[in-house]
Amino acid sequence: MSADEIVVDASLALKWVEEEPYSIESWALLQDWQHRRLRMHALALFAYEATNAIAKRVKLRQLTLEVARERLAALLENGPALEQDTSVNLRALEVMERFSLPSAYDAHYLALAEARQCECWTADERLWNMVKRQLSWVRWVAEQQS
Repeated sequence: MSADEIVVDASLALKWVEEEPYSIESWALLQDWQHRRLRMHALALFAYEATNAIAKRVKLRQLTLEVARERLAALLENGPALEQDTSVNLRALEVMERFSLPSAYDAHYLALAEARQCECWTADERLWNMVKRQLSWVRWVAEQQS
């Protein structure tokens, strides 16, 4: 297991730019990772998920377009390094099937962490509950509180 890199999913990273439940815990994790100089990774999918989540807030008039653009830019500039790997896409199909995930999106983060042999951090409690018994390297933002 790599100790100097992690995979971060969009559900956790979005809490760095939006006040939501577990935003404080997400910020604390980010500061710890930066202090320890951990390299954060995600697939290109991360950018699309983050854009979509922020766009929904514009549609609901919770954010102006200008604020949404600033938050998205900050997240993409300071967030995980984005990469593309077709072998991870193929593995994501298998991970989705193995855990009966509702879509392949979450499976991509798991497959990337598996390939990089590092922890995968999420704020998606449903996902964490589905895999935590079999994938000890999947971590939930607030599991220390549990």
